[in-house]
Amino acid sequence: MSARLLIDVGNTRLKWTIADDSGLLTPVQALAHGGDPAALVEWLPLPDGLHDAWIANVTGEAPGERLAAALSIRHRLQTRFARPVDGLAGLALAYPEPTRLGVDRWLALLAVWTRERAAACVASAGTALTFDAVDSDGRHLGGIIAPGLFTAQAAVLGATRFAASGPSQHYTRGLGSDTDACVRQGALHACAGLIDRLAARHPGTRYLIGGDAGTLLPHLDGVWQLQPDLVLSGLATLARS
Repeated sequence: MSARLLIDVGNTRLKWTIADDSGLLTPVQALAHGGDPAALVEWLPLPDGLHDAWIANVTGEAPGERLAAALSIRHRLQTRFARPVDGLAGLALAYPEPTRLGVDRWLALLAVWTRERAAACVASAGTALTFDAVDSDGRHLGGIIAPGLFTAQAAVLGATRFAASGPSQHYTRGLGSDTDACVRQGALHACAGLIDRLAARHPGTRYLIGGDAGTLLPHLDGVWQLQPDLVLSGLATLARS
């Protein structure tokens, strides 16, 4: 049975796993890439016998090409980049131009749809906060893109003259009692409130992914499934297809 390398290059981290032909994944590992994912290739402890590499990349064409070249030189791997495809596995995309949909959002939806074949929504909490919904017929209903927790704080602090120390992750469930805490809590309630508002309008299983998913989860209403590796699961589905 052949094995392949799956890589998810997000805005801040590179995540990778090994998948066999059945879609079974090894434990996912992650490293911050600092804007240059190719520089991490020599540090990836990859096994021998890999068939190829599939990449989901949101950092732009140039960093992606450097990553592919590094994998070819260092590990002799043929690389393929994931691109959104309308109708794959019965998932009909809302975007008139499917390639303009973020590949990470599409792969997460693909994983959810092929797993559930039912209505569902996916919220991703990272540098950006995104939300997408699919109905019981496999129709992508669209989504939103908004500032994530850190990005929202940075936006407020960058546009004001508040005497604050900067973005932080020290959240509570209530209100802030100083400027730093008020900015943090504003970001938290904005992100959590937006997700709750949209989830209430779109029935189905709720999935939460992204680097800040664990931080947001305790502040959300309803039942959410924390699925940090959903993009890689979708990538495995794509590679098998």
